[in-house]
Amino acid sequence: MLALSQPIQPQTADRRLAVQAIGLHKSYGTGASAFLALDDVSIDIAENEFFTLLGPSGCGKTTLLRLIAGFNFPTNGQILLRGKDIAALPPFRRPINTVFQNYALFPHMSVAENIGFGLKMLGWTKSRSVDRVAAMLKLVRMETLADRRTSEISGGQQQRVALARALAPQPEVLLLDEPLSALDYKLRKEMQVELKRLQTETGITFIFVTHDQEEALAMSDRIAVMNRGRVLQVGRPREIYNAPVDRFVADFIGESNILSGRLVGQAAADAHQVRIAGAVATAYGKAGTSGDGTVQVLIRPEHVDVLDSPSSDCIPAVVEDEVFVGTDTRLQLRLNDGSTFMARLTNSPEQQKIRTSGTQVWLRIHSHSARLLGGEHVQHH
Repeated sequence: MLALSQPIQPQTADRRLAVQAIGLHKSYGTGASAFLALDDVSIDIAENEFFTLLGPSGCGKTTLLRLIAGFNFPTNGQILLRGKDIAALPPFRRPINTVFQNYALFPHMSVAENIGFGLKMLGWTKSRSVDRVAAMLKLVRMETLADRRTSEISGGQQQRVALARALAPQPEVLLLDEPLSALDYKLRKEMQVELKRLQTETGITFIFVTHDQEEALAMSDRIAVMNRGRVLQVGRPREIYNAPVDRFVADFIGESNILSGRLVGQAAADAHQVRIAGAVATAYGKAGTSGDGTVQVLIRPEHVDVLDSPSSDCIPAVVEDEVFVGTDTRLQLRLNDGSTFMARLTNSPEQQKIRTSGTQVWLRIHSHSARLLGGEHVQHH
């Protein structure tokens, strides 16, 4: 899985906080029919950060976004904007704008008129508004389409207009509710780069909601993975991908092999010897056992070498299927204990070996790549 090159961001403790959610609860209904949409959610989001709320449908990410926007109010808890509690403020009194999934543009208006509409509602003078609209058109590279109606432009262009309109009043925070989901694959990839560029150039805090883990990895400074109304893990993309806190996060973020193993020794404080399918491997992280020494080990498909002859500490496997997908070849394997394993090999002109069904191979796990999965949920603020 490829991600865009990301600058190293300092921890939020070293930066001014833009948004804080503190002990947020949100429930709908009463009594036995009550539904708890958010369950004690706390998150710190720094200024000038591209922060993503990631999770499956119904996990609470859009509910959290709507609470920050002011479209709904929390049952309990606080929402702070630069240290001030805004949980009870209506949306129009918050310096926050939202880009919706359907863009909500006015089809009878031109591109420029759509961008300037919010400024007019805010009482900006005509000359000031004209200058700001021109700056926004340049920012989103839409100068030549200023007079075109939004009903006459493409989906990607409409999204740029929606972004320009939301950015025009210079909000302190921009909320984005799955704004790329209606675009085709190629355009979605292009707009990921464009969104990150806009966030970097404007310096505005972006809070982005998506269920697409590849999208989150590609754009985010940090990601909060959510499920069932709770935040399971917050961290940088590489941290969450390489060291997920539990099985749900490991499964949700990228492809994963999760194998049962048994502890047989300890190499260091966070390094354990684990027997997996007849071979001993070193796995890293906290050893949360089931009581009988059994542990769950995460190995990403790209973190193994596939060998054609046995070697020490390699896991024997048999090829069940091979799928060529252009840049990669994916091998479906069966281990000695009956479990399945997916390996992903990068294709190159020098290495185009074809392994047919039934071929015996051996898997060598890359150093420091096998991770122990714990059962606890943690939040890193």
